[in-house]
Amino acid sequence: MLPAVAVLDDSSEFQQLLQAMLNYLGITEISAWINSQEALPALLASPPDLLLLDIMMGGIGGLDVWSRLRSAPETRQLPIILCTAAINSLVEDEMRLQQDPYTQMLPKPFTLDELKQAIAALIPHWNA
Repeated sequence: MLPAVAVLDDSSEFQQLLQAMLNYLGITEISAWINSQEALPALLASPPDLLLLDIMMGGIGGLDVWSRLRSAPETRQLPIILCTAAINSLVEDEMRLQQDPYTQMLPKPFTLDELKQAIAALIPHWNA
């Protein structure tokens, strides 16, 4: 069974790239948001099987979105892949994130194989 995936990234170009990568992996049920304030209520109301979340965004940042999702019962175990180009500035947060078995960090830029491996680590029964 293919997962329903949500993408929250404030770059429409990166969203298009992610959607193309996911389509290549056979995943076609994709929701996308640029604005985290719009995405949060939708994600809480109808959680996807997987969320690809940018950390560095304007407004509500990715780590705040992650924290809010983790504090809600309906999304506490939502698999989340944090995509970021700012991996070195997140050392303290990275330690906390690595203790969450439902979160993977994926530094930008990443390859199709790295994305596939991160998805497989969070959704073991999925095979592309």
